[in-house]
Order: sequence, then C-alpha cells, then structure tokens
Amino acid sequence: MLIPKKWLVVVIIIFMIVFYFILHSDEELAIEHGDQINSDPLLEDKNELEESEGVEVEEEKWAVDVKGEIERPGVYNVERGKRVVDVVELAGGFTKEADSKFVNLAELVYDEMVIYVPNREEEALNSAVSQVNNDSRVRVNTATVEELMTLPGIGEQRAQTIIDYREEHGSFTSVEDLLNISGIGEKTLENFKEDIIVP
Repeated sequence: MLIPKKWLVVVIIIFMIVFYFILHSDEELAIEHGDQINSDPLLEDKNELEESEGVEVEEEKWAVDVKGEIERPGVYNVERGKRVVDVVELAGGFTKEADSKFVNLAELVYDEMVIYVPNREEEALNSAVSQVNNDSRVRVNTATVEELMTLPGIGEQRAQTIIDYREEHGSFTSVEDLLNISGIGEKTLENFKEDIIVP
C-alpha cells in the first residue's frame, strides 16, 4: 500500500524536529557537565595574575625576649610596629605576682629587645627598670622623623632618608651602618652617636 505524499512530508518534518531536539539537548548536557575541555587562555592568565597578586610579601620579624613574671616567658618573633602590650598578650599576660606599673606597654618593640616584668618585691630592680624606660636616647630602628630630627645635624630631609634606608635595607645592626646613608659622614656621626641606640 502506497503512503500518500502528504503523510510522507509530515513524517519527514516530524523526524527533522525530533533530530534537532536530540542534538540540541546533547549540547546543553555537555555544557552542564563541564565537557568543554578547551578553556579561555586569557581567563586562565587573569586568574593566575590575581592569585599572584594575592600573595603577601613576608614582613620583617623582630626577636623579643620576654622574661620575669609572665605566663609564658620566651623569645617571640613579632612584626615591626608591634608594641610591648602586644608581646605581653602573645606571652599569655602577666602573672598574679607581676608589678606591671614598671612596664611601658605603649613602647614600640625593636629587634633583640628584652622585656622584663618584675614582681612586687623587686624594689631595687624596679628602680633600674625605671631608669631604662627614661632613657632619652633615640632608637634609630624605630624612631620617627620627628625623633630623628632631635639629633645634632639631622634635619627633616636627612631624617626621612634614614627611614627610607631602614625600610629598604632592614634594621641597622651597628652605628657604622649609618655611614651608608648619603650625607652622613664620620664627622656627622660623631656628633650624635652617643645620642642613639642601635639596634
């Protein structure tokens, strides 16, 4: 029995529609399941750049020795800019016998610093600690521009040069390191070397 031409056309159209939907659904399924192997190289480079920018440069660490009436005495490596109060908290705080009034909690820490916390019975030692805390000499590794300007022969521009050198090369380890700074010679250094503390 011959199929009428009209029905044959209808069957062909239906077959084409079904084939189109099958092909289209396969493409969507491949996208949903992540079957696209080739990724955009520009996008990968962007992601790698963002990841590399997210890596922080390790900051300089200073070793601080905490002794006396402290819960966990020892040597702690702390970041620049920390204060004595931060190190005390890191070491667990004061003991019940600590005489904390002789400890300057607001003082900026520096490399190789020793923080000694006396007990309430150490009157003689308390007097010595008080004299240390009242030391008027300038610590060149932590001093600000204003503090450096109190030194003989050091103006604002020279003080900023010292800080810039310190930030670029790290902490000074000896008084002679200051001779590496442009504008500071032996004569200039001689004028203020008794007024500074290094390190």
